[in-house]
Amino acid sequence: MWRLVVSTSESILTDEELVRRCRAEVPYGTSAFEILVRRYEPSVLRTCWHYLRDPAEAQEASQDVFIRVFRGLQRFEGRSSLRTWLFRIVRNVCVTRRMSRNERDNRELVYVQEVSRQADVARAEAARADIPHPRDNDDLTASTGRAAAAAATLSRSDREILVLRFVSDLQLEEIAEMLDLSLSAAKMRLYRGLERFRSAYEGSGSDV
Repeated sequence: MWRLVVSTSESILTDEELVRRCRAEVPYGTSAFEILVRRYEPSVLRTCWHYLRDPAEAQEASQDVFIRVFRGLQRFEGRSSLRTWLFRIVRNVCVTRRMSRNERDNRELVYVQEVSRQADVARAEAARADIPHPRDNDDLTASTGRAAAAAATLSRSDREILVLRFVSDLQLEEIAEMLDLSLSAAKMRLYRGLERFRSAYEGSGSDV
């Protein structure tokens, strides 16, 4: 993948400015695109891993995502945010890879380690309309037995919205647009997913 020294001026570029620079340069220049990759590669890789649960395949999927972004920048019209468009590509790439492996639904588990590490915070915040997200965990192999057991009990839609919110760091408005939901429906799905995860997480420790 792209590994370059980060410029001190990169952080002041908005996504909109970055897209304009990319569109002006691609395909003959890549300096702006390399900034885009550096900005989003960590969260894209984490999200791919949570969908696929395989480090090597997540790395391949992440590279596939940025190849598609590179090829699609000239067609990107800005009707949605860059992040929404990017993570829609992430979702499509990962779902296609899962289907190609012919996984059964009960093996399509999204490992929600960020949520598990903040279970107490989720319980306290679940009653509120706006739910803050836990801090990202860059260790893709970190896990707990209780969290795994709790995540395994969730439906795919519950796991997906938790990953999009807490791993991909998308706002509820972006998730709603990405999943073709109303904002209220996205809030309700997130609330219910957190409640189900909390119940499963607490239940998995009842015999410990």
